[in-house]
Amino acid sequence: MAFKDRIRHFTRGELGTGLGIIIFAALLVELTSIVQYNKFGKLIRHDMDIRSRIVVGAMADNISHTLELTEATMKENLWEIQNSLSHPDSVFSGIVQLIDDNPHVVGGCIGFVPYYYKSKGRLYEPYVVKTSEGFRMEQIGGEDHDYTQNPAFLKVLQDRRPIWSDPYKYGADSLMSLTTYSYPITDKNGKIVAVCGLDMDLSWLGDTLNARQQFKSSFAIMLNDKGMLVAAPPESRASKEFVGQVVDIVNGKRPPMNQKEAALCQTSLRREPYWKLVQVYRGYEAMAPMRKMRLEMMFWIIAGLLVLFFMIERFARKERQLQAVNMEQARLGGELAVANRIQMEMLPDTFPPYPERNDLDIYGSLIPAREVGGDLFDFFIRDEKLFFCIGDVSGKGVPSAMLMSMIHSLYRMISESENSPSLIAGALNRQLCRDNEANMFVTFFLGVLDLHSGKLRYCNAGHDRPLLAGDSVQVLDAAANLPLGVFDTTEFEEQECLLPPGTAIFLYTDGLTEAKDTQRQQFTLERVKDAVARSLTMSAQDMVSSLGKEVSDFTTGAPQSDDMTMLVIRYMRDNDTFCDKLTLSNDVKEVELLGGFIKSVCERISADPKTASRLRLALEEIVVNVMSYAYPEGQNGSVDVEARSDGRQLLLTVSDDGIEFDPTAVAPADTDLDAQDRVPGGLGILLARSMVDQISYERKGGKNLLTLKKSLI
Repeated sequence: MAFKDRIRHFTRGELGTGLGIIIFAALLVELTSIVQYNKFGKLIRHDMDIRSRIVVGAMADNISHTLELTEATMKENLWEIQNSLSHPDSVFSGIVQLIDDNPHVVGGCIGFVPYYYKSKGRLYEPYVVKTSEGFRMEQIGGEDHDYTQNPAFLKVLQDRRPIWSDPYKYGADSLMSLTTYSYPITDKNGKIVAVCGLDMDLSWLGDTLNARQQFKSSFAIMLNDKGMLVAAPPESRASKEFVGQVVDIVNGKRPPMNQKEAALCQTSLRREPYWKLVQVYRGYEAMAPMRKMRLEMMFWIIAGLLVLFFMIERFARKERQLQAVNMEQARLGGELAVANRIQMEMLPDTFPPYPERNDLDIYGSLIPAREVGGDLFDFFIRDEKLFFCIGDVSGKGVPSAMLMSMIHSLYRMISESENSPSLIAGALNRQLCRDNEANMFVTFFLGVLDLHSGKLRYCNAGHDRPLLAGDSVQVLDAAANLPLGVFDTTEFEEQECLLPPGTAIFLYTDGLTEAKDTQRQQFTLERVKDAVARSLTMSAQDMVSSLGKEVSDFTTGAPQSDDMTMLVIRYMRDNDTFCDKLTLSNDVKEVELLGGFIKSVCERISADPKTASRLRLALEEIVVNVMSYAYPEGQNGSVDVEARSDGRQLLLTVSDDGIEFDPTAVAPADTDLDAQDRVPGGLGILLARSMVDQISYERKGGKNLLTLKKSLI
């Protein structure tokens, strides 16, 4: 045999032997893979069962938390509802506050026991619902809607405790699914006088439960405690027939499915209402990765035999580990995204916030350095006063965000009933100092702007001083004080100033001034002042946008190192000037008319109760003296009272055409002497002097003119 033929024969033998080895190894590996496939299938199904339990438990906790937020909304605002019981029409504002505090609450009503308000008839049920334009309010109680026959109303009255209703569809053609939280309202004596119902939108449940399913056809459903379907997956995941089969299995009307076909995991909420959550996944989808791995293994066995088998095995192991890490990272990223959304939803996000007002222009912006941040700002109007604040929590990340949320909630709660910035700061500080083992603190600035007079009262707790942008830009004279959370005995200084119309207050956190470029140079306060000066004629939103762009251009290429927050409030109301007059005859009985006149004046200047009382006493003393002594006995005459204000001071002028008399020339009565030793007269003018800032007299045009001046600033 030639050498070439021997080589060819040898090669064919090697190929035959190799092919035989390949076929034998392939069969051996295939047999091994079949055994492993079955074993891994059991492990995967067991693992999927554990994962399903974790997922369904997390869903139940999420739904329970949402329900608890609605319950907390009711409890936190209950006092406002109880305080408004004396005025039936005021109940509407309490319901608006309830449904405005929770984004999931779309409507609310209060059904009073029959004849609670006799003026409203037997049935009175104020109802408020959110609409795209705001809030729609109406009284829906009546003979055609007798809510006293509603089972939930009767059950709350009987059990004296709140209940959740079964989910229901709102309207025949509506896609909105609702559940109602009914809560007993008691009067000051503890007697139940009404039942308050908050309608929570459940339309989001189906999409939320199925938003992060691991497999394409896996899904979750929710049933009420009677086994009725409440939330279903989209038909792209499961048909209505298959969902119906699952419901029948859960309710015991159908035997369980083969685990390879579909597996069910269910749990119930650990609180009322005891709704059931069911997680379903298909067995073939769970095993799909294993089937794919088998095909890959067989493909590579032809080329690599046993060596390739071990390589694939190691690769599969690493892939599973990497998948677990990626899933964990995705889960953490999802949770941080939800936390960021919740944090942003706590801040004002509607601009302009008060489109019906032409005396305010407000805009705010918060850009966190991480997924969640520690800055905050807020504002709201109460009693014609604008309450606003800005703060910066020490540190970054989740701990700062949690403290920010607590401070924001406390600020809203305290400022709902307190007008003094220093007292609000003190209350916040005491709460923050309790159990503050982490030694975190908050720089905080808060102010109260009287929208009638333009008087700004403010308190600074270690925060960057705001800028006042009017004709020029200047730093507000604000005492530093210590930040919140340092010492619980800290006393906070309150200051005030008059805000000229057209002036903007620019508030910010140090993330703005300390923003760094690629050379580690800071933006600085001087650059901020220059930027604000260039935007004096801009709106609040344009001013914030302009500042943001300048900082962005300055820091291009450098990472953001701190949260950056800006809030602009431009006060545009003209001075509250007015002139009111009242004419009285010289009859002491007409002094009663003076009370209503001075009350109206004090409301116009937003005077506090103490100042209003002092002004009334002073004016009544002067007017009574004029009625008693300006005209001879039996002669009819008149007394004119004029009130004039320019927003800075109040002038009260009392005039008459009686006998010329200068009461300011009378020596004040010596109150140190006994009554029998004092010279008569002088007590009235002494009392009036103690009530106001200045008293002056002049005789003009045959009339006595006595003017009382009181500063409003």
